[in-house]
Amino acid sequence: MKKKNNNYTDPVLVNISSSFLHVNLGYGYDDYDKLFYSNGVQDGLQKVAWLILKSDQYFVPYLFLMSGFRAKLDRMFPDKEAVFHHLGRYLFTPSDQAWGLIARFYDAYLEKADERIGLQIRVLDSKASPTALVLKQVLRCAQKEAASREEVQRSNDGSHNMMAWVDIYLLSLCDVLVTSGWSTFGYVAQGLGGLRPWILQIPDTKYGGGDTLWGQACRRAVSMEPCFHFPPSYDDNKVGVRVDGSSTVVHCEDVGGGLKLVNL
Repeated sequence: MKKKNNNYTDPVLVNISSSFLHVNLGYGYDDYDKLFYSNGVQDGLQKVAWLILKSDQYFVPYLFLMSGFRAKLDRMFPDKEAVFHHLGRYLFTPSDQAWGLIARFYDAYLEKADERIGLQIRVLDSKASPTALVLKQVLRCAQKEAASREEVQRSNDGSHNMMAWVDIYLLSLCDVLVTSGWSTFGYVAQGLGGLRPWILQIPDTKYGGGDTLWGQACRRAVSMEPCFHFPPSYDDNKVGVRVDGSSTVVHCEDVGGGLKLVNL
């Protein structure tokens, strides 16, 4: 697109001669990358034999807004709230080493429990969410409604990623789940387990100071589907995103501009 000097606001892709293309749909992608979600560009991509796609986002919700995908997706996934549940259980299989850790922990601590409650806590901003405030928030949420610590995210670290995967899988085996807003860690756990979690709201400390919790501590997820954090801002598909109950794609509870799937 850039080489052809096309304007990204006029998404038309023609005369593609490449046998393969690399598609970047990850966090931080630019306006040219987002043209992947344009119907006009999708018509051109049909001529490409291989797409090498990289993403750290769950972009499935937006595909349901695209005319070229909607009919096929409706046939494949009649239950809109179980798309990730089926995909995740089919695609994500623990290695023998990870499964050994999962099984040992489950047998030792979870198997005989009458009810398993999973708490997934991630602090995105330590200044806005100090430890004391997060603890107060967790206790209020757990009292009112319903095993390891990796401390920080370390990308491209195999052993760290395996332990994170173990934690995610163990959380998915719980009966009740409390998760942190904006956290894909919690999204994967809820999707695998088929759970609608209680999502901890990001504390509003603007007026209350560092140890005061304002408003609702948590809210129930409308579906077990993950949130697509950064959808394209333009509406090339002329479908719109409605939150009035008349669409299977709505805004997320924890990310105002995000999108997620629900059943009508």
